[in-house]
Amino acid sequence: MFIATNTVIFEPARYLVAKYKKLGLRTLDAIQLSTAISLIGYVDLFQTGDKLLQTFLEAEGLPTQIKL
Repeated sequence: MFIATNTVIFEPARYLVAKYKKLGLRTLDAIQLSTAISLIGYVDLFQTGDKLLQTFLEAEGLPTQIKL
């Protein structure tokens, strides 16, 4: 699936950086997190190898699994 990066992704990513910056969320992770949020209803499970990103996925209520 191709996801266009536009304001649908970037505006929520800016909000997420502000929300989670003190917990370590960086810009590129925020873009990944925002993209995942935009896919709610299309994806059943989000897999990541990044434990910090997993904590943010879980904080946003997304079903996630760490993949090593």
